[in-house]
Amino acid sequence: MNEVTEKAQLLADAIAQSPELAELHSMEDAMTADESAQRLIAELQKAQERFMEMQQNNQELSDEDKKVVDEIETRVEANPAIAAYMKAQDKFTQMLDSVNAILAGAIASASNGCACDDGSCDSAGCGGCSCGH
Repeated sequence: MNEVTEKAQLLADAIAQSPELAELHSMEDAMTADESAQRLIAELQKAQERFMEMQQNNQELSDEDKKVVDEIETRVEANPAIAAYMKAQDKFTQMLDSVNAILAGAIASASNGCACDDGSCDSAGCGGCSCGH
């Protein structure tokens, strides 16, 4: 295994052990155990499937159809177990986005010839080096 692969494995391990992922799993378990949440999710999925079939058959969704889905989505988002899961999912996604931004910044800096020894390069590439490169 080369150095990059080894560091990638360390990053993967850190993500797997992150509080964000632990919270996401915990909130997912709570949502799965909540019968009202499961009923709402099933109701929303059934409505979405029906409307997808209508669209595939080139049938227009009526305003009433759209209103029904909006009402279901409102009830889904208001369910405490689902809302907690969605919040945990957002936090986990933000953490992954931060990791991706760091990786993208390093790649952009390297491809622009940016080489700050003090690690002050940012995602803006060489124009963003505080060391003047």
